[in-house]
Amino acid sequence: MNKEEIQRFRIFNKLKTVYRATNLDDRHESTADHTYSCLLLADLFLKEHPKINKLKVYELLMYHDVVEIESGDTDITLDSDKEEQKKREREGFLRLKDKIPKQLKEKYVEIYKDFEEGKSVEARFARAIDYFEPIINELDHKNHWDGWSEEDLRRRKQKKFKEFPIIMSAFEDIIKYLNQNKYFKKEKK
Repeated sequence: MNKEEIQRFRIFNKLKTVYRATNLDDRHESTADHTYSCLLLADLFLKEHPKINKLKVYELLMYHDVVEIESGDTDITLDSDKEEQKKREREGFLRLKDKIPKQLKEKYVEIYKDFEEGKSVEARFARAIDYFEPIINELDHKNHWDGWSEEDLRRRKQKKFKEFPIIMSAFEDIIKYLNQNKYFKKEKK
């Protein structure tokens, strides 16, 4: 490993400074925080899916949001233009792939495409975890649920979980918990 490649590796540290809409107790969550939590959450659920390639899932989660170094995070609570978001991320991906260490470029390109296309079961599993982790995080922040309803949560998240019964079951348990503990503060129409 030469000096230049070590310098190129430093770009990954920028993930620690990309902030998400999600708050922790006294600061915004970084994308690196989210990635770490996704890895741990995947480890929990992978116990129930022994045929899924764990290493591939871990790599998908480790790299899935690296593009945010260039594109920034997208707040799902905003009804943003999905096409504009995809374009911004694609442009960020194209810029980033030439900035990372050469030894990781091919892997990064392959992982990015797999995660985005969701063709492998591992990619779909990783995406389900990516969608599920913020729900878990927000259980510690009841005041962040202002404006949310069960219908909103189901519409934005549920379709990602259906392929994985253990995640879907956990999602349903959380919906019950949210309702029982009055997290949803949006008036039903």
